Amino acid sequence: MLIEGTIIGLLLGKIRGGRLENLKFLTIRGWPLFILALILQIMLIFETPFLSRYEGYVYAISLIFLLIVLVINIDKKGFWVLLIGVTLNLLVIFLNNGKIPISFESLDLAGKISLIEGIKSGEILRYIPLEDAKTWTKFLAKCIVIPKPYPLSKVISVGNIFISLGIVLFIQGEMIRIRRRFGHRSTKMIIFQYKGQK
Repeated sequence: MLIEGTIIGLLLGKIRGGRLENLKFLTIRGWPLFILALILQIMLIFETPFLSRYEGYVYAISLIFLLIVLVINIDKKGFWVLLIGVTLNLLVIFLNNGKIPISFESLDLAGKISLIEGIKSGEILRYIPLEDAKTWTKFLAKCIVIPKPYPLSKVISVGNIFISLGIVLFIQGEMIRIRRRFGHRSTKMIIFQYKGQK
C-alpha cells in the first residue's frame, strides 16, 4: 500500500493547491535509520539461508528503525497515523514469535497461490497461517484482501491501512504546508511596505 498511499497523497496535494516542488524542502530527522530500514526490507526480496530463517526478525528490526524515525519526527503531519500502523504491525509480529499471521483464504482471493504453497512447504518462513496466530492478534493480521482485477492485488493488515493513510496525510500536508509558509512571508512583506509609505 506504499505505492497507493504515495500516489493518492500526491494527487490530493495537487488538488488542494500544493506544489510538487515543495517536497524538495522536505527534511526528515534521523533519515539514515529510514534508509537502513529500507535496505533491510529490500534484502528480504532476495532469498538466502540466513534471511529465510530470520526474515521475520529482520522485518521487525526494520520496523523498529522506522518507529524511531517516526517518533523523532512526530511533529510532522500524518506521522501519528503512521506510528499507529507501524506499532500495530510490530505488536502482531512480536506476539507471534517474529512471524506475520496471514489468511490463506484472502491470499487465494488475491491470486497469491505461490505464496500459499511457499508458506505450507516451509520455504517462506516470515508468515504463519491465520489459524496459528495468538487469539486476539488475528484481528490485526494480514486478512484484508484487495482482489483482482486490481493489478496490485494483495493481502493487507489494519496496520497497513494506517500506514497508507499516514503517507497520504504526510505527502499532501507537506505539499501544502510549505506553500502556505512562503505565502505567509510574502504577506508580511506587503504589509511592511504599505506602512512605510504613511
